[in-house]
Parts: sequence; structure tokens; C-alpha cells
Amino acid sequence: AAAESGLRAFLSPLYQSASWRTDNGHELLYDWAEDDGRAKMDESVGVIDAALAHESGMLAAVVSPMAIDTCSLALIRESLDMARDRGLPFQLHCGEAMMEFLEITRRHGLSQVQLLARERMLGPDVTLGHGLFLDHHSWLHWSTRADIGLIADHGTSVAHCPTPFSRYGITMEHFGKYLEEGVNLGIGTDTHPHNMLEEMRTAAIMGRVAAQNMHALSTTNIFNAATIGGARALQRDDLGKLDVGARADVVSIALDDPTMMPVYDPIRSLIYTAADRAVRDVWVDGRQLVADGSLTTLDMDTIAAHLQEVQIRALEKVPERDRLGRNALQVAPLTFRTRRQH
Repeated sequence: AAAESGLRAFLSPLYQSASWRTDNGHELLYDWAEDDGRAKMDESVGVIDAALAHESGMLAAVVSPMAIDTCSLALIRESLDMARDRGLPFQLHCGEAMMEFLEITRRHGLSQVQLLARERMLGPDVTLGHGLFLDHHSWLHWSTRADIGLIADHGTSVAHCPTPFSRYGITMEHFGKYLEEGVNLGIGTDTHPHNMLEEMRTAAIMGRVAAQNMHALSTTNIFNAATIGGARALQRDDLGKLDVGARADVVSIALDDPTMMPVYDPIRSLIYTAADRAVRDVWVDGRQLVADGSLTTLDMDTIAAHLQEVQIRALEKVPERDRLGRNALQVAPLTFRTRRQH
């Protein structure tokens, strides 16, 4: 499907040593695999090999053990060594949740970033997924303030996904601070539907709110993070920009769209107002994938219908997956109660 879409895709199949659960709602338990996650790692390597060998030339890969609290140090080390041997980018969820921070400090007496630095697991080829709950975060009340500096000193990147966290009242503290200290930031989605333009808006607004300063970061900072910042994290200096030698990945914006009017600063209008509504055409590697606002390679109506079917099946399975046996409406109530008329 990735190849059929025509998108430039970096496939990143996840694997881990352990899964976590709770039996009482307040204690986190880790169930460790007997093989430390090696079988799942082997499956991931198979996907990576297939992506790199694909005839389209549009598929790449990232080596991605799941998270610092669900992967053993041995699995992380083996994964990073493999990525470096093969010249592939490496990604690890780190700083995603308070419980993760507290679990790592319980195990090792160090923050996640300090642990990775001690184990020589940081570097320009490493991207930390989220990187929110580091030692400076106000929710943690931790004694050190070393993490952002360590990330910057090692040239490590952070992939910031603002929307899903802002929905839970969580935000990075703060985007401008990371930039000031020299961290390369990229912007991701990690939610549905994937909308990079709306993520850019959320990153800008939440970054200023967290800093309590409208000048803490600029629209230029946000645009660069979403383009060349992400490309740098993927070790691709030929992406994310219009330049001699860069790949022909181009988006055409309708300046006459009502959401872009009146035109003064098109980038600001695109990020803060129009978002995807003003996207007219898209080319990836010189091939047009969107024409006059419509996708040319896939049938979106069919995909949307299939997605609805998948959701129905997923909702039916909620009681067997929920610790308390609740159904979907009990776990996630609708905005308003509905009544059926007979």
C-alpha cells in the first residue's frame, strides 16, 4: 500500500522486549519476553529488507525498537549497532510519559537521556520519539537539568508530535527552549488523520503557551522543523527543501482559496488558517500524486469505507481488551447521548 500510494515512505516496524499492563489501575507491570524481543526484531528486519529492495525506490526504513522502558538495554544496543552497520536512521520512544521517566529512574537512578548518554546510545543518527518528559519538565520536579543539553551536544534529534499530547493537557516545555539549546526538532503526527499542517499550527501555539511568550518561537522555526528538521533526522539532506540536487517533492498552494485570503504572508496563512484546505497539487519525486485537491493514486472513498469497517471490528473487541470489561461507549463516551426512535 505504501508503494502504491507513491509517497516517500520510511517504514519503521516496531518491536520490544516487554509489554506493560496494569491489574489495579495504578501499578504498572512489565511482562518480559523470553527471547527479549529477538523474534519480533527479526520480523522487523525482514520488513526493512523488503522496503530497501523495493523496485519503486520510494521506500526506506528506520530501525525502531519501541521504547526505552519496554526494551532491554541489550536489545537497544543490538538494534543501534545494526542501524549503524547498515547506515540506517534509528528511532526510540523516549520521554513520552511520566511513568516512563519514573520507571527508568527507578531501574537505573538516571533519567532516560542520561542513561542513553552513559551507554553511548545518542548521536546524529538517533531520533528520540516525543522527548517531552525530560528532567526539566515541570511535572517531574527532578533534581537535574541536563537532558536537553545532552541531546544537543550529541546531535540527536527529537520528533515532536504535539496534537495527541495536547488533547491530554500535555505539551513540550518548550519548543523554543529546545531550539535555543541546539536540538534538531522534527514534527510528526502520531494521530489520525495525519495532517502535518495542523500539527505545525499546534506546535506553534502550544510552544508559545508553554513558554508564556509569543516570541519564544517563530513561524520560520516551525516550518523549518516540519521540513528540513525532519529530513535531517532521517539523514537526508536532499529532502525538505527546494534546492539544486534536492528531490522534487513539491506542494502547490492555492493563494486564491478563501482560507488563504487576504494574502500577506502565505506561510502564516497556510499554517494558522488554511491548512490542507488550500493544498491544490502535490508532487513526490516529480510524480504528481494530488491534482486539484484530489488524490490520483488511491481511491479515498474505498479506503474510508474500509477504515469504518475496521473501526467497527475494533470497537467490538474493546470489552475483551479492557481490564474492567467495559465496552467502547463506557471507555470513550460520545460527546452527547443519543436516543433511538422506535
